[in-house]
Amino acid sequence: MQNLDLSILEKVPEQNLKVILEIEPLAPLSMVSELPGSFYKSLKSPSKKMICGLFENVLGWHIDIVDRKLIQKDLIKIRQKGVKGGDAKKIIKKNIESFQTGSTYIPLLYEYFEIELPFIPSQLAHYDDLWSRAFRRSDSHRHTFGTRYMDTDFIEKWNLIKAKVASDTKRKSTEKNTLLDKLFKRYMGYFPMYYSTPTRREYTQYDGNFQIKLSMDESLFAQLTNKLVKENIGYLGSNEGWVHLTIKEFTV
Repeated sequence: MQNLDLSILEKVPEQNLKVILEIEPLAPLSMVSELPGSFYKSLKSPSKKMICGLFENVLGWHIDIVDRKLIQKDLIKIRQKGVKGGDAKKIIKKNIESFQTGSTYIPLLYEYFEIELPFIPSQLAHYDDLWSRAFRRSDSHRHTFGTRYMDTDFIEKWNLIKAKVASDTKRKSTEKNTLLDKLFKRYMGYFPMYYSTPTRREYTQYDGNFQIKLSMDESLFAQLTNKLVKENIGYLGSNEGWVHLTIKEFTV
């Protein structure tokens, strides 16, 4: 978080400027909703939170979830400053916390723009691909099923442990699972923090550019236009969805 200019968050946003955001896909896009289920179906156009992520990426706000939670708390305090009444303060807190609903991602620029009208280009092709999801289950030995890498010196020992538990005729299967869970927690340091599992994910190739009309805070517009002069590449939907960006003030 060193040298990041987050001063824009200190001011109450005013969506007083009409702008056009043009997004040129440089690769097939997979813009998946926040609660996709077992099949990752792509949306037709980017959601507000996706555009938040895109803007933050352009600004260089690569901030982990721990720091985002701290920033969110500070943001709530700033918005509550000068507000009288406990109920009014609770409404502000609830509103800001609602920006995160549906995912672990905490958008910081959610209040600074609003989508008014998206122009969606025609779609050339759709295809499904297998995408590797990262999961963490620190409470269950099932975590080990999807780990591609582990301590090579420990593999033989873990296999012997599993074989010994499996051959124990005095234990029921549920008891065996409970025992393996406890043993996994004991040896958790020998396993990767995350395991992966293949999931079907939809990708779309577009013929043309997205043009999205936004109402935006002037300060955000100024920061984005300044950054996009030199760095006009970002990613949308996934880290494979590279796009070229331009943004300009809307004029009739």
